Amino acid sequence: MTSTLSLPSLRNSDVAQYLSTSSSLTDALAGKGPRTVVLLRAVPGWDGPVELTIGGRRVRLAVAPSVLGVHELVLEHMDTDTEPPVMVVLTDREHDELDPAILARTHRQRVNLVDRWEMVRTAFGATDVDEWLKREMWAAEALLDAAGLDGWPRIPGMLSRGEALSALATRRLRLPRTDTDRIDPNILLQWSHTAGSAERLLGLRDAERDGLTAFLTDTEQAGEAGAVILDLMRAGNGADALAFGLVCAALWLHPQPDNATYQARGRAERRLGDRPPVSADELDRRMVVFARVCTAYFDTQLTRAHDRRAYRVNAPWSDTGAEIDTPWTSSVRAAREIVDPALKRAAELVRELGADTAAAASPILRAGLEARFTAVGNALVSKDPQAVTAALAELTDHRLADDPELEVRIRRVEMAQRLSRWLTPEPDPAVDTVAAALDRHMRETAWVDRALDYLEAGGDSDPALKVPYRALIKRVRDRRREIDREFATALAVWTSAGSDPGEMLTVETFLTRVVAPVAAQRRVMLIVVDGMSAAIATELADELHRGWDEYDPYPVGDIPRRRAMAAALPSLTAVSRTSLFAGVLTHGDQSVERKLFPQHRFRGKQQARIFHKDDLRAEDGHPFGKDLTHALAEPGTHIAVVLNTIDDRLAKERKLGDPSWELREIGDLTALLRTADEHNMAVIITSDHGHVIDRHSKHVDVPRAQSARHRWPDGSGRLAEAEIELSGPRVVWTRPGETEAHPGASIVALWDNDSRYSTQKAGYHGGAALAEITIPILALVPVGIEPPKAWLRRGLNDQSPYWWWPDRPTPEVAREPERTTTPQRKTERAAQQYPHGVEPMFELPEVSPAEPVASRDDTSREDLVSRLLASETFAGQRTLLSRPPQPQMLEKAIRALLEGPLPITALAQRVGYPSTRPPASFAAVLSQLLNYDGITVLETLPDGRTLKLNEARLRTQFGL
Repeated sequence: MTSTLSLPSLRNSDVAQYLSTSSSLTDALAGKGPRTVVLLRAVPGWDGPVELTIGGRRVRLAVAPSVLGVHELVLEHMDTDTEPPVMVVLTDREHDELDPAILARTHRQRVNLVDRWEMVRTAFGATDVDEWLKREMWAAEALLDAAGLDGWPRIPGMLSRGEALSALATRRLRLPRTDTDRIDPNILLQWSHTAGSAERLLGLRDAERDGLTAFLTDTEQAGEAGAVILDLMRAGNGADALAFGLVCAALWLHPQPDNATYQARGRAERRLGDRPPVSADELDRRMVVFARVCTAYFDTQLTRAHDRRAYRVNAPWSDTGAEIDTPWTSSVRAAREIVDPALKRAAELVRELGADTAAAASPILRAGLEARFTAVGNALVSKDPQAVTAALAELTDHRLADDPELEVRIRRVEMAQRLSRWLTPEPDPAVDTVAAALDRHMRETAWVDRALDYLEAGGDSDPALKVPYRALIKRVRDRRREIDREFATALAVWTSAGSDPGEMLTVETFLTRVVAPVAAQRRVMLIVVDGMSAAIATELADELHRGWDEYDPYPVGDIPRRRAMAAALPSLTAVSRTSLFAGVLTHGDQSVERKLFPQHRFRGKQQARIFHKDDLRAEDGHPFGKDLTHALAEPGTHIAVVLNTIDDRLAKERKLGDPSWELREIGDLTALLRTADEHNMAVIITSDHGHVIDRHSKHVDVPRAQSARHRWPDGSGRLAEAEIELSGPRVVWTRPGETEAHPGASIVALWDNDSRYSTQKAGYHGGAALAEITIPILALVPVGIEPPKAWLRRGLNDQSPYWWWPDRPTPEVAREPERTTTPQRKTERAAQQYPHGVEPMFELPEVSPAEPVASRDDTSREDLVSRLLASETFAGQRTLLSRPPQPQMLEKAIRALLEGPLPITALAQRVGYPSTRPPASFAAVLSQLLNYDGITVLETLPDGRTLKLNEARLRTQFGL
């Protein structure tokens, strides 16, 4: 008896494939040739239909487990005319057991062997089949079965193992398609969190499932990470693969595992189910590889999910808030559908596995993020600015910290860190003059107000931050209150004395001193943002610097800086704004402004027009009203526009919970700037007064108040603690019993930010607080455009104080710069020697033609940079950086610094550093890279904003 153990069990697809690939059967199948019996050696069993349809023709199927059975079937079929004309007989009999006369009446006169690999070769259109593939005994049947009606894609040449089994795995498991033969771990991870993936794997026949598993876990395919994923699939935990991998990263990549971590590892291993035994070391290595693969895959998805181009896509001018669908929003949505469920499930797995300790140290799990927030809170309690800085650095390094949805919370932590630096040591509240107070407000306390408002607007739900925030806020508010008290005292003295403001800018001198010099050379657009405080101006300026250059609007011999002017008193729109547009201290409304502004002599021989809220309403497809549109088109007309957005929103309490202000939130500001750019206009953005935000205000009960923050004197001479009396020529108000306002009046004003006379609103003005009296000025031209000569072509650097960025050192005691008697010649030389927008750190002496400055050896410097970048020391330093910049960016930075000192902002712009990150962070990276072993190669100059590279030390330190 012949053994059948090695015979194939044929199925419909095997028979169909064999008959369709046999050219000698073509006529018989088509009914054109003689009747035919095809003997196929196989297990004589058949579970399929008695007839098959192949190529539109019917074929009869029969089985013959004996010689006699073969003889009977052949004779019966050949001696009758019944349909179909072709019969296939499956038999386990060998050729020499059958009668030659019977064989003579069969196809090819023999018992045919089904060569499945030949059928596979034909199915792929290949010229041959790789011997390594043929060793996979299970694969031929699986490939033929999976071919289906669509067949396989054509593969010219030899069919390799990788090509065939990759195609089989992709089709059987419905894996994401790839352009290569490799199915890497990322593909399996992506497949693992799609519906039905585990069912498709477990639904395969044992031999095929085991064979595909062995193939997918090859080192040339998904490897050890793939083995873990497939173990999870077989154990019924495949849908958790990515989340489980993130938890494994916390467990197996933990820098200092404790007993709890080791115990959690054991519980995690049990989720892999029954798997082939491996050693403990092998399993640990496999889990490490799997964890790193999952982390890298998750990082890619996280980057897509955090793509800021897809955020804030709602039209800022739309009340409906309808989402604008873009390619970015679709990509972010798809990534979020992976990231968010994975993080949520990972948090559940942390609890199930008891991996809380490891998760708290994770740089990717939410538990790790919350632990870092807590660490910042603990550092704030310590009142140690360095500890806060270190904790904040750990927080911002967490992979989830870049989530735009966490931006406000992260920003609050940054603001807390800044305020803690400002308080160390606690600043002296004393002030000598009003001018000095306004200047300090622009340089320092406005930034304090900006940071403080971020903390007070939302706080934090985590007690670890909530309590330190409260303590920090109290310290800052106490110090700010003392500063406001000192300022109010100085303001009262200066106002009552009626002293000339000297070089200090005021609302009534603004047109003459600031606007007139520019209007004589360039067309001006003056934008008055009603109620814009200096704190808000700092925020808008940061955003404007992406497309505009800022200049000192009033260079009076000092170093260039952002300026401010003093409001008229009381700091109300009817007084301060009207005085600004009139050029004299007065009281009025829009009609007075429309009358007096065009008459002011600042305009020279040109025209000047002013436009208010109603003039901005779009008409006839234009962005503005008809009159403003026509005025903008007149080349000789200077334009002034009043924007009421800030004042209106404060009145309606629409910004209490949102401390940030962006250009897009200031109605029509973006459109006005775009128009000014198109018409080559110089832009000056200012305000008519500042304001104070109501966070903790108390009502001060008086019989009668003229505004939320000021009243008439009652004649008693009694003042509340929060009040101060102001009188003199700068006080423009009505006297008791009179109806017409005029300079020289007296008022009582509130200097304390936490006091008010009126009903509660979001914000107030009219008092004597520093934030109300200080009016910021932003002087701008588009990047790359020549500024007006009146601004001396000296662009402003970053105006933030040293404590605003954690990597800025505390500056030395500032030295008053020497004044020059020839500022114009000095400026012209600086413009020739320094790039546009870059300020020289010191004055160069005049060089006569007879004494030329020695030229630099550019060839030597070129070689210096090349050798530096190629040096082992430099490469070693670069590996120490957690996120090293691109080599091209580093090369540009070093070449630029070799040319001379550069402001940090200018350097970041020159090398293309991302505008979304603070320039100071790039300076910190350069310092970490170049300064080591206590040698300062890259120095931050005392102004805290300029970098200087020491070439000699660079050569020595890096062996160049």
